[in-house]
This record gives sequence, structure tokens and C-alpha cells, in this order.
Amino acid sequence: MLSMKNILIIFLYYSIVNSQPSSDVYYVRYFESDHNFKADLSMLSTSRRGKSHLSVSYNDKDQPIKIERVSSSGIIEKREMLQYDANGMLKEKGEYTDRWKYLNLTVYGDDEPWSQEYRTWRYKQNEPMTFTDQRTYFTFDDGVQISKIVFQTIDGQKYGQIELDYDYLGNLYEERWRDLPSARVIRRFKYKFEHLYDYVEPHMVVQIWEFGHGGELISNVAVDMAPADQLYKTPPPRSHNTLDEADIIAREIKERRILVPHGGIIPRTEWDELILVNGERLLIDFVDLSDNGLQFRMKQENDILTLPIHRVRSLTTRMGDVIYPKPIHLKRQ
Repeated sequence: MLSMKNILIIFLYYSIVNSQPSSDVYYVRYFESDHNFKADLSMLSTSRRGKSHLSVSYNDKDQPIKIERVSSSGIIEKREMLQYDANGMLKEKGEYTDRWKYLNLTVYGDDEPWSQEYRTWRYKQNEPMTFTDQRTYFTFDDGVQISKIVFQTIDGQKYGQIELDYDYLGNLYEERWRDLPSARVIRRFKYKFEHLYDYVEPHMVVQIWEFGHGGELISNVAVDMAPADQLYKTPPPRSHNTLDEADIIAREIKERRILVPHGGIIPRTEWDELILVNGERLLIDFVDLSDNGLQFRMKQENDILTLPIHRVRSLTTRMGDVIYPKPIHLKRQ
């Protein structure tokens, strides 16, 4: 059945990706290269002019919390922020634009909520794999919405992947869980957001369909979102990643007041469209785009196929978004 935790962490991460990192900077050091940074060989501030370099900000515990890669002309080409836990261990590392929109985010540790939920669904308790100090990689295509989540063990083995698609309004539309390295879809969710105006207070209902390993419908639930004036128990200003509506959602689910009894009305299979340079059109299940080429699976096939990118004319997702060639690139300013 659809777990309450799965629903809640979705809304939790909507809050996380809209937060801005902040930490007090105590001093700044400059380094000529990554090698010098790792070797702790800094350079004078006057020596960085006209040279590409790293500008590293530290907190009061002498931990680097911001790394800016500056070009010879003084333009910041890449910005990274680092966060640590109470024991001083690296917890998060994110790359951002100048407007603090995520480009990517890495979360360290096996207590990361998405990875925990994935492992609970995928593995038995006596699974021989170890997930201590594992990493979770979040990819953001537009700087705000998570498009892909990859789970990797400390020894570099990628064991799972979650893909998220959105509709033209920016609402979550579909979520696919893949086993790696097989790339088989082992769990899938469909979402439908509806704004209802036939009440005194307009409100939103989220319908969620869950499908299992074989594409069978497992559960179907509708969550009645609280009106705006009842959403937050904590009055403004609110800080950190606090999401008060989680309690309201949990109560709705526990009371089971609006469970939908009928089955899903959404097609069980949808495909991405691949057009080759010779004009041939293929319906595929897109997995990833790497330096080696386009990785995908064909219908009723178990193996992952790789196609050199020079043979691809275009790739369009089941949501109508163009993956290749990418029409709009996020500016990394």
C-alpha cells in the first residue's frame, strides 16, 4: 500500500528545494587549483588578480562552507555550498546559481529520507549490501524541481534511481523507481492535482495512484489539501525546512476520510519518443544520457541499450519535454 512516509517526504522536499543555504563566514582563503586546495596551499589575495582561482569561505570551525570557482576575468563560474552535521561530518554539498537555485545536490549518509524509503521497498532486512555513508544525488533541470535522484553506496555502486516528471503547470505528474544496474521500473506513482472551487474555501485535492513491479495497481488515494488559512500552525516568519501541513496530510490519511475506492483511470504504460537521424521513430523507456550515448530500454526487453548520440535526431519524454537536443540551458551565473 501507498505509505504515508512516501507522501510526506514528497512535500518535505518541495520545501527543501525552495530554501536558501546560509552560514556565517569567518574568513576567506584563495587557492590556485583544486590540488592546492586539497593540499592546503593557499595564495595571497593580491596574487589572484588576472588568474583563475578558488575562493573558499570558512566557518568558525575552520570548515569550508562555500567554494567559488573564479575565472581569470573575475567571473564566478561555479558555486558550491557545504553543510556539516553536529559531529563535523560533511552532510550536504550543493551547486547553485547566483540566485541560489540548485543545479545539483549531494546528501551524505544512509538517513536521507528518499534513500531510506527506496531501500525499505526494494530490499529485505537481511540484505548483504551495506549502505553506511552512502550518497544521494539530486539533479535539478530548472533550478527548482528535482528531476532525478540516484542512490550510490560508498564504494561507488549505484543501486537505485528515481525519476520525477512534471506537467506544464509545474505539478508533479509521475514518479518512477528503477532498480540499478538493471534499470527496471519496480515502482511507479501517478499524480493529479485538482483545484476545487465548489466550496466556501477553494482548495486542492491530490490524487495518487501507485503501481507495483508488474505495473499492477496497488493503491489509489486522494489527499484533500488544507485551505491556505488553515495550512500553517506556525505564524510567519517561518524558517528552516518546517512543513506544518504534513500533520494535516497525515491526519487526513489516518482518518481515511477520502480514500478513492475505484481503480486508476491512467494508462499503465507510456513511452518516450526517440527519432533517429534516418527518420526512424522508436517508442522507448529512457534511462539516462551519458558520455557513452543514450541509454534506454525497448518494450518487452530486459537489457539496457546504448545508442551513440550522433545517431539521435531528437528525444522527447512522455510528458512532451525535449531531452535532446536541449532547447533551453540553465544559465550558471
